[in-house]
Amino acid sequence: MLMPVGNTLTQPGDEAARPRIWALGGGKGGVGKSFISASMGVALAKAGKRVVLVDLDLGGANLHTSLGIRSSRFTLSDYLGGKVADINQVAEQTGIERLRLINGAADSLSIANIQFFQKAKLLRNLPKLDADYVILDLGAGTSFNTLDFFIEADHGLVSVTPDPGSVENTYRFLKCVLIRRLRTIPKKTRETMQQVLTQRREGGKRAGSLADFVEEMARLKPSVAGSLRNELDAMKLHIIVNQVIEPSDTELGRSMQMVCSRYFGTQIGYLGFLHYDRLVLKALQQRRPFLSTFPQSRLAIHVDTMVAALMAQDDI
Repeated sequence: MLMPVGNTLTQPGDEAARPRIWALGGGKGGVGKSFISASMGVALAKAGKRVVLVDLDLGGANLHTSLGIRSSRFTLSDYLGGKVADINQVAEQTGIERLRLINGAADSLSIANIQFFQKAKLLRNLPKLDADYVILDLGAGTSFNTLDFFIEADHGLVSVTPDPGSVENTYRFLKCVLIRRLRTIPKKTRETMQQVLTQRREGGKRAGSLADFVEEMARLKPSVAGSLRNELDAMKLHIIVNQVIEPSDTELGRSMQMVCSRYFGTQIGYLGFLHYDRLVLKALQQRRPFLSTFPQSRLAIHVDTMVAALMAQDDI
């Protein structure tokens, strides 16, 4: 069962009041999602925005480490379990002005597989956070919980590193995101899609790419194809290439952007790349946020640039 996309985090008439929500996802672990989430949170706070970071790496939370936080009074489990009624009460100060964290550390094992009603509770209440921006640090992979939180965000950011395994898993993650999004379109439209897919299989045709399917729908059912394109184009997806070392790695984002356009039939943004920097480990060892510790580093400046670009798109 899936929450209706477009209605959960954005309610009619509250666009101006609610926080903008960014989600960090990826096809595999170790691609820097938590580092990017924490750094973007610091950059937004530094720009005068009220920010809440939410650690939704369910069962593997470590966002607090990137902020130098050892423990929290409350965690996500306290809210989902009903110990704390107001989601704002779970968002605790980080020591950085205007930046708060909903910690997922030390949660019970059951948090890794939250139930539907708990996911619905979170999706319903994240927009009630007293903030200008909410950043969701999601776990790796393509579980339904991860995909549903990612889909609901205003901006979906995908972190990828230059190694082939990360690139392959990123394509798989994006494909799953788009297909999951299409599961939320009206029932009649879904039934028409299923009829076309059944006819393809019975005719011995290969499944083909998502772009091929949309093109076939455009020939057979133009109105349905229009709905599919609108649904896909409504998502604001962005690729971030992290841990760049070789000069050739800087071209990876543009290449992936072109491949996604060809096979998925929708435009996916390329936000830029972040260099590998040994100072990241040094900041972690010192238990201090990287952007606060090394604000003049090349990596910090690139994070600031990415955040400024996304803020310009949000226009707030």
